[in-house]
Amino acid sequence: MSLTGWWRRARWRLYAPVYDRLASPFERGRRRAVERLSPTPGDRILLVGCGTGLDLEHMPDGASITAIDVVPENARRTAERAEALDLDVETRVADAEDLPFADASFDAVALHLLLAVVPDPEAVLAETARVLASDGRVSVFDKFVPEGTTPSLGRRAVNPVARLLFSDVTRKLEPMVAGTPLTVGTREWVLGGFYSVATLEPA
Repeated sequence: MSLTGWWRRARWRLYAPVYDRLASPFERGRRRAVERLSPTPGDRILLVGCGTGLDLEHMPDGASITAIDVVPENARRTAERAEALDLDVETRVADAEDLPFADASFDAVALHLLLAVVPDPEAVLAETARVLASDGRVSVFDKFVPEGTTPSLGRRAVNPVARLLFSDVTRKLEPMVAGTPLTVGTREWVLGGFYSVATLEPA
């Protein structure tokens, strides 16, 4: 494993015990993203980069839910949350850039607070498209720069430190999607316009 890959996993292991508190300001955006995903009890749902399982609070009873994270501690906490919520959830330790699932395995995929974190978001989206059913849908919730604009001076100034500690704050969604079999559907800006909620679907 490269030093970069080691640090990527190590930092999230460090954050895991306090992640719920750190992520609490994003709850409104997360809830809106799940609403846009419109999960139903009959859906096969994949939570990619599930963190500590905060999306589970908004999932319907009866859905077939799979949750993956590259950090074992996060997967364990997601399993504990699923048990507390009495939800049937399969948790796995897996890399979002190399999903261990067959093609067209899922009706709905959630990519929440992930694409600005991973080294290769295009690979994550390509894998998402591969495992998504032909009539499936994807929700994306993350910090992005609006298309047609450039990152502000402030974003560019803080990005080296932000990228090291938690996330890139200068990425755009549209270029990531452009090289995949997905297309952007709905899009709205939340949390002061720094974050957006989007839906993706097969092109």
